[in-house]
Amino acid sequence: MKTKLLTTIICACSLFTVQAQEWGYVSSLQNEWLRKIWTQGLDTVYIVGENGLIARSIDQAETWNKQYFPTKVALNDIIFIDHYTGFAVGEQGTILKTADAGEHWSQIPETTTSHINAIAATGLDNIWAVGDNSLILHSTDAGETWMPMNILPENDRQLTDIAFRGNLGYFTGNYATVYKTEDFGVVWDKQMVTNAERYAHFYSLNVLSNVVYILDDWNREMFSIKNEEVSWTKQETPMAEGKLCFVNNYIGYFGGVYPIPTCGGCSTPTFGIFKTNDRASKWVFETAGDYRGPIPYHYYFDINFASNTVGYAILGATIIKTPSESEPPGPPQSIETITVTNHLPSLYMEADNLIVSCLSNTIKSIELLDIQGRSLEKHLIDDNHFQEKIDISDITNGVYLVKVIFSDNEVCIKKWTKN
Repeated sequence: MKTKLLTTIICACSLFTVQAQEWGYVSSLQNEWLRKIWTQGLDTVYIVGENGLIARSIDQAETWNKQYFPTKVALNDIIFIDHYTGFAVGEQGTILKTADAGEHWSQIPETTTSHINAIAATGLDNIWAVGDNSLILHSTDAGETWMPMNILPENDRQLTDIAFRGNLGYFTGNYATVYKTEDFGVVWDKQMVTNAERYAHFYSLNVLSNVVYILDDWNREMFSIKNEEVSWTKQETPMAEGKLCFVNNYIGYFGGVYPIPTCGGCSTPTFGIFKTNDRASKWVFETAGDYRGPIPYHYYFDINFASNTVGYAILGATIIKTPSESEPPGPPQSIETITVTNHLPSLYMEADNLIVSCLSNTIKSIELLDIQGRSLEKHLIDDNHFQEKIDISDITNGVYLVKVIFSDNEVCIKKWTKN
């Protein structure tokens, strides 16, 4: 049964407003403690958790196929580099690999006994993992062998997250640890977040096309830095302990556990999800979701979006999804072109850019919309050209609408799929 919950937050500032959004309970993973979620396209979802759990769903989290790796160690992170090749990492130096989209997993020989907390890659020839005791591992042969990298001068750091976007990469950890690379990891430089506490515990790293966000779990603060800037800016965040997930340069979600004040100066932990449409300038409380069960004291929260509209969140043993329907609402999938012009542009990918080209007229503006018609990005063209490009490196795979306005003000809306 679907449930829509509306929760009221009492806050002295106007940073957060309240809005109902339906997140439906979809978990059939009973009595499992979940740690990390990964989406592969619109339908396939992977989850790893405690006791060696690896679970896969091919129907948007409605049903699951569960596996348990024999060592039963907790798994902390999972990624797929292509449709077939994926990795899961966890405690006691565990690295698992699949070459058949999760049907079978094999263990890579251990190179460490330290816990591995996160993994990221730019390709099969450049895979990185980070963990406890300043652990940094690097593989250049599709994960078959791993080399420890001596990057940090300290050997007692707990490294919590790592992420790349093209040649740009970051990893984070406790004691305000942030390192940056601009050459795929050949050289890593320490970053000073001068307005952060000395004992800040950085995690939940988001590397977008022109800005980077990190969270401080210790003080519940968020920091950002733009590509052209040299210093980090403290951002306003919901007073919650959780995870950050941006689906593009503007739209992001923050979810986790936050305290609701009760009588006598006490507070009750509550699970909630917040959303921003304006680069984290303002957060809107969406819903407490269809959460089932008590809020665990020791928990792992994660949130991941398969597209700009289809998302999943896990907390404890619960999985919720938005929208709660099995299929997201939207225009019929048979629609290919909606046009009021004779000018039909061609759309194709070139590296991380969407190329919009038309030989019969120059282009005045290009707007990218989700399948429900909501605007994601708009580009106004100063000097009209027959061909323009849009950076879509931060756009997740899925179906979109591209609205093109030509110099004679005629309009064409064309469906486009990013794979």
